[in-house]
Amino acid sequence: MLIRTGRRIIFLISLTLSVFFLLFFQTPHRLPLNQLHQAYRDFTGTTGIIPRKMQGFAEDQAQEDDYGEESYYSIVRYDDKAKANVEEILQHHWAANKTGLLQTRSEMRKFFNPYKMITMTSDDDTRGQLKRFYSAKAKAMTLIPPGLRKLLPTKQLFSNQYFKTCSVVGNSGILINSSCGAEIDAADFAFRCNFATVKGYEKDVGTKTDVITFNPSILDRFYGRLKKDTDKKSFEERLVSYGKYVLWIPIFSTHYVSRTVHEILEYFNLNFKRFTNVQLAFPGNILPDISDYWLTQGIDEERISTGLLMFNIAATICEEIHMYGFYPFPQFQETSIPYHYDDSRRNKTRNNYDYGYRRFHQLPDEFVLLKKLHKAGIVKLHLGKCPT
Repeated sequence: MLIRTGRRIIFLISLTLSVFFLLFFQTPHRLPLNQLHQAYRDFTGTTGIIPRKMQGFAEDQAQEDDYGEESYYSIVRYDDKAKANVEEILQHHWAANKTGLLQTRSEMRKFFNPYKMITMTSDDDTRGQLKRFYSAKAKAMTLIPPGLRKLLPTKQLFSNQYFKTCSVVGNSGILINSSCGAEIDAADFAFRCNFATVKGYEKDVGTKTDVITFNPSILDRFYGRLKKDTDKKSFEERLVSYGKYVLWIPIFSTHYVSRTVHEILEYFNLNFKRFTNVQLAFPGNILPDISDYWLTQGIDEERISTGLLMFNIAATICEEIHMYGFYPFPQFQETSIPYHYDDSRRNKTRNNYDYGYRRFHQLPDEFVLLKKLHKAGIVKLHLGKCPT
């Protein structure tokens, strides 16, 4: 019995060392993908990602909270009712501050390359290379998924391009009956978030779409991971509905959707010739650096919201930024509003407001920051009805 137990222990130690050497003593571009997956499956009896605790990397959790009194973005934490106060915004005479926007752009570049935030290129993809997921709590690693390189652009998108006016459109219920559609569409460039519905809401949200984000979890929540023909048809109809645009997919944002990411890549590898209107964009492992930037501006949250991420891109390529549909509270001027303007997407109650900005994001704090940006002339935050 003791001999048998000893042999098992020796076998497990040998297998552990084999996985360790396979992971760390080969150069990233030579990691044998199939062997790496198989070794991990054999060792753990599971499929999926490689937990970061197996990697032996040191985790540097030190973060500074010194935001600086001179910053546009320094935030005093106070209750949500105070954070929702918009009278100062509605009464403020707004003027674009081009110098302030240039300063913001310069500060961002100290932390990350904003063009790499837009997308990796085919030169950045090394099949089999390990990448860390953004989610700090997961502490997980993944391999560069097979098939990614084929879908990446060969050169950076929007390099040395600037647009005079940009609309960044969120999904808050404050857009309902806002009549902001024409104003949104009048911009030279438009960002939208989370594969948002446009059809049926054109008067309030417009139709112009140049970049739209797609969180991989959307494929699970609304399209059944394309298992049924009806779900696949709905997904494909949405893909063509925006015209010609960039579909921005953060595939390294969280390990929870790693399997879905592989399914997305597989789908587009099989079907990308059918969707010539869509340019896929995949930001690389840059989200931790973006989070560090926002930490210096007073935003300390597990995951930076899509709205702030789109602001980062807009600040890179836009001369004037207008933001619509960013209001994370259940009431506006004593009128109840839903969480999203699209009531077909499992619209959320007041309790879900708390869930939405407490679990991953600190949306009230982000809103305070947006108000400061508005007063500084760096963005124009549109609330309520637009002039017709």
